[in-house]
Amino acid sequence: MRILHIIHSIDPRSGGPSHALRGLVQEQVRRGHQVSILTTNAQSAEPWMPDDQFRERMNNDPAFSGAELFIARGYGRTRPVARFTWTPQAYRWLRRRLADLDARPDIVHIHGVFSHLTTFAPRLARRFGVPYIMRPAGTFAPRCMALGRTAMKRWFTTLFVAKDLRLAAAVQATTPAEKDELREQFGLNNVVVIPHGVAGVKDAQTDAPAARRALNIPERAKVLLYLSRLTPKKRPDWVIQAASKLLSEYPDLFTIFAGPDAGAESQLAAAIASSGLNGQVKRFGFVTGDQKRQLFEAADVLVLPSQSENFGVVVVEAMAHRLPVVVTPGVASHIYVDASGCGLTVEDSVDALTDGIKKILQADKTELGQRGREYVRQHLTWIVVSEKISEVYAAIIRNQRTRRRNRSVNQQIRLTTK
Repeated sequence: MRILHIIHSIDPRSGGPSHALRGLVQEQVRRGHQVSILTTNAQSAEPWMPDDQFRERMNNDPAFSGAELFIARGYGRTRPVARFTWTPQAYRWLRRRLADLDARPDIVHIHGVFSHLTTFAPRLARRFGVPYIMRPAGTFAPRCMALGRTAMKRWFTTLFVAKDLRLAAAVQATTPAEKDELREQFGLNNVVVIPHGVAGVKDAQTDAPAARRALNIPERAKVLLYLSRLTPKKRPDWVIQAASKLLSEYPDLFTIFAGPDAGAESQLAAAIASSGLNGQVKRFGFVTGDQKRQLFEAADVLVLPSQSENFGVVVVEAMAHRLPVVVTPGVASHIYVDASGCGLTVEDSVDALTDGIKKILQADKTELGQRGREYVRQHLTWIVVSEKISEVYAAIIRNQRTRRRNRSVNQQIRLTTK
């Protein structure tokens, strides 16, 4: 199967969508599909690295090994233009690819909306008769729409996106809640629920003491982990407020923040300065690979109090690493925390967050961790998720071919009856 993925940015600092694409591409390549990716050189966090360095890093990313990657030049770095990233080079590349009968993809999978690339892609796909899937990635959740330039988002949706969604072969929602939102807002009957996945669950036991030594974290401390972009909607300052409330009962409490700044670092710094935690906070920037694994192993609980989170891949990653989780209802992947019993979904307040963290610190971490890991093994690895996506692709391609045959037969009938 020839698959073309289209996404505004593959900068790993951009969070869930680009991270999920990496796992999906790896599994699709492993299954023997011909996978291509069209993206732009837009970066998702400051400071931007030099363009040639960014391209080299992306082209050498092991996640894209075996796939074709084309990084088109985009224009516009300051907001809100950076979000749109005008890219005529990507338009020309896609038009040539779709016109080439020998290289044309069987299916186009579009990740995200509100960019130049993801706006012209569905139109070109329709022009050349190639079926496409759109994944809005939670963009139309009411809380997400209310953040930032709401009027501009609504205008853009009415003018462009709504039609593209309705004419898509399928629209991918990552949770049942997102499916309900899309059906309610756009009247769609083509929505399929396919969650994000994570890499295969390994049987190796975690080594918390070794991880803490490597990260220079006290071995006897109770460790809270926030691992996500530092953006206001994720409310990292709530984690500090909760830790401060718990300090009298847990004097050895240690809090870790890992993730790039996306507008909340100054707010977090102020919260830390006024918290009285006295050096019991450690900051990491963007993390990946062994360092990310060590953070999961070193922590006692992952805390993510987001106001709005389309999925929350880090929650499932924590579950895969046997780490209990405390989240708020705005984190869509809370449904997996609840289903597995690996942690708590608490009410949307600092007091409730504090109480939830306390309950998890008092619980059996091994038992909670095993529940989460087993749930991920059965339902949320990329092997399982990719199989679901392949089934959707195959059904769409079959329907497309059937419609073409029917059109051909109807044309022949009309010709013979003239």
